[in-house]
Amino acid sequence: MSKPKLMNFYVEGPDWNCSVLVDPKILSTERDRLIEAGTLAIEKQLKTAKSIKLGVVLIVKRSKSAKKEALVSTYICLINVGQYKTAENLRADYKKSSGDDLADDTMGYSY
Repeated sequence: MSKPKLMNFYVEGPDWNCSVLVDPKILSTERDRLIEAGTLAIEKQLKTAKSIKLGVVLIVKRSKSAKKEALVSTYICLINVGQYKTAENLRADYKKSSGDDLADDTMGYSY
């Protein structure tokens, strides 16, 4: 039995970055892979950093030097991590400043 080929993603937050591995056999769509990469990056930062800064989006790309980058919803990633209070605080702050609701974003990413 061979090892699954994992996909490497590079994720950037406001003042942090990290690389994570995602299994493409489990997550078959591009959307799911990008959101999982963002989720894993937040989890990794929560475990290793004393504090973490988060914006409305995370930058996710296949490598540090890749030109193509996706903007992934931090709100959705925080919900996946189980950080519901943080997600709702981010949502409330964004709605207050922009009038838009992060919960209305059904896609979760854009290029």
